[in-house]
Amino acid sequence: MVSLSYTRVVRVARIVFPVAALGLLSTVFLLARQVDPNAAIHFTDVDVSERARALQLTEPRIAGVSQDGTAYLLTVTDARPDAADAKRMTAASMRLELNDEGEGGAVVSASYGMVDTGRRVIVLDGEVRIETTTGYSLRTQRLEGGLTEMDIVAPGEVVGTGPMGRIRADAMRIESGADGGQRLAFTGGVELVYLPPSD
Repeated sequence: MVSLSYTRVVRVARIVFPVAALGLLSTVFLLARQVDPNAAIHFTDVDVSERARALQLTEPRIAGVSQDGTAYLLTVTDARPDAADAKRMTAASMRLELNDEGEGGAVVSASYGMVDTGRRVIVLDGEVRIETTTGYSLRTQRLEGGLTEMDIVAPGEVVGTGPMGRIRADAMRIESGADGGQRLAFTGGVELVYLPPSD
């Protein structure tokens, strides 16, 4: 009697359990939210193909010695080579260090600019600052020139201070002096306000 009841239970279970499983499975699919494939994908505004084409150098350093013996070191935070000429690069946060044979030196910093490593030509733009070991502290908007013969020009107004006092000039040139050292040559309407040294 017991074995007969057990057999019936097993037969009923073989039918009921699969049917119940199918019912539960169909309920899961019926109650599930409809998936929006577009909502699941987040698109970025960055042009990936453009980023792949744009080569960027991080903190490159360019060092050398000019024909007159002035050692220079140019560092920038990042530089992007020109598509047409890889030796020509636009740069950000430029810093140029100059040291001549007479132990004179200068540090030039600028917000941005251009470097041509093939011709050794540089352009420094935007809030250019010049600090020399001889006591000059100058500001201008642009410096341009070559490092081969150390001839760099500020074509616009230059203002600042020097050993003698306050200086303003229409233009300025950083060039090699007769003694092999660097020389600052102020040109145009040069104005000097003498400030006597304080005790």
